[in-house]
Amino acid sequence: MDMVSVEKLTLKRYFIMKIYKNMLIAMGIVFFCSCSDNIMDAYISTIEGGGQTDEEEAPVEVLTTYEWPTEQGQAKLSEHYKVFVTVDGEEEKEIQVLQSDPIVEKEMPNGTIGEDLQAAYTKQRSFSFVPVTYDPGQDKKLTFRIESKDGYSSSNVQISPKSYNLSAQGSGSSVSFTVDAANKYIAVNFDDPRNIVTVPVGQGGAGTPFNWIKDMLCIFVDPVETLKPNPARQNIVYYSKEVSESDLANAEVIYFKPGYYNLKKDGSRGAMINEQGGLTITANQKIYIAGGAFVEGYILRRNYGDSNQAVYGRGILSGRQYMWQPENSNRLMGQLIQLGNNAVIDGVIAMESPHHGIVPTDNATFTNVKFLGWHCNNDGLRPGLNSKISNCFIRACDDFFYNYTLDVKDCVLWPAFNGSILTNGWQYFDIGGSVFDNIDIIFPEWLSMGNNKGLIMSQNEYAYNPPVGAPTTVLRNIRFEGKIPGFVNLKPNSNYDKYDPSTGKNPNEPAKIPLSSKADLGWMGDILLENVSIEEQVGDKSNGMKTNLITGAKTVGKTNAPIVKNDPTAIWWVKDITFRNVTIDGVKITNENKDTWFNIDPETTKNINFE
Repeated sequence: MDMVSVEKLTLKRYFIMKIYKNMLIAMGIVFFCSCSDNIMDAYISTIEGGGQTDEEEAPVEVLTTYEWPTEQGQAKLSEHYKVFVTVDGEEEKEIQVLQSDPIVEKEMPNGTIGEDLQAAYTKQRSFSFVPVTYDPGQDKKLTFRIESKDGYSSSNVQISPKSYNLSAQGSGSSVSFTVDAANKYIAVNFDDPRNIVTVPVGQGGAGTPFNWIKDMLCIFVDPVETLKPNPARQNIVYYSKEVSESDLANAEVIYFKPGYYNLKKDGSRGAMINEQGGLTITANQKIYIAGGAFVEGYILRRNYGDSNQAVYGRGILSGRQYMWQPENSNRLMGQLIQLGNNAVIDGVIAMESPHHGIVPTDNATFTNVKFLGWHCNNDGLRPGLNSKISNCFIRACDDFFYNYTLDVKDCVLWPAFNGSILTNGWQYFDIGGSVFDNIDIIFPEWLSMGNNKGLIMSQNEYAYNPPVGAPTTVLRNIRFEGKIPGFVNLKPNSNYDKYDPSTGKNPNEPAKIPLSSKADLGWMGDILLENVSIEEQVGDKSNGMKTNLITGAKTVGKTNAPIVKNDPTAIWWVKDITFRNVTIDGVKITNENKDTWFNIDPETTKNINFE
């Protein structure tokens, strides 16, 4: 059997399933039909390739690698790295390393083509990556060996996240390390002067030079797939350029086998695929992108109220052929993947979006997702209320998450130069109550705090409130590797600074000022930061060296924008924030030393505590 396209079970699971299957056959069709659908779905979900009850299932391989389509114009092989892998007791083999090149072009307001912020530095870079699937349950370790094709020295190689406790051995331009667990997203940095892009003082508000990694490299070690299509239970349509609109519309699962696909070049399919390559799915439809499949296009939901959609597999979806159109209200797309309620996004690599990343509505589940963005408007995962995100790798170049009562855990995040990890938004929508736990933030590239950088930030209007009844927003067990200007950036919307008191107007809608009464006035806060470690904080040139920013607003003294009509005493408070065991360069922040790193406005904040 082809190990890319056929699910394999561990020996233990294999014998259990064989016994279970024989029991079902022996006990007859009546019992079979009376079984719970959940039990049968759990059984059948482990089978692919026909799902017949008499099919002999092969055990899961310790390691699954993928052959990608690499002809001209398809997936690109890395120009900078080779990667080899050894399974305990077996011969070393080379595996394909893919490369994403920087995308900096954007459509200007007059229709001409310009470049993104920081394009001069971004376009010197590359991002190489290797996705594999690993079953550690068979007690065999993987040893990866990486060779720099550019001759970068391995004398000072960084393996991140450091919490993985991986020990590297280097020689010449080669480095190796051993892995004994899945759900690992490993960045390998050859810290060589030739592998650095230096951003100078003053650029982007930087108060000190920043060294960005020139040729980035990640190894994605995913667990064995537990979600796979099953032809015995589902109507699966295998995508090709010849498949009809009606077949796509009637499919439960649209399946991309290993290979290259360009939905735009393949041509439209009525309401299912538009002329730009946007694939639209309805409620309950799913898209499976197999490992080894490289798909250019984007994914849309039919209606906002759609539910139970999924995008899963081990393949790649890329939006690299599309232009970023930040000033165009009629832009081609707002998201690379757009789904409805109760969406499942599992295992896929979504990269090179021209705008935002993966945006479902409420109750979404993300597992083992890898996201890569280049533009300064590449928000990462933006699900709605009560969504769960675990074991994901995200390199976003704007806000990673919005604070919609999310449950985020066990993730590796690599911030590019723009955006925050968690934002409370830019308007007056009442959001909050997310819980983050066990998060590694590696090689952060923020040059300054600006108006939207940091671990948590707000850019909200005065009507904003944390949601009534929502739990406290918690950021716990967060580890920053590298230097940052700061990590807390809580304040009102900076568009208020453009308010013209002589005309009573603000040209930057939707900022709504002044509010009609104090009853409309909100506040920011109810936040706990616990067990947060920052290796180095250097401040910036805009809000004071070595300072984080926590400030509310009042009509007099802090802004020219009136907060509440005819009430100069009104205050938009930032309050009820606790920092518990937060350290910078190993020093715990306390109420006594907080002014070394924080700029806290005493007139518009209250109950800001350091424990």
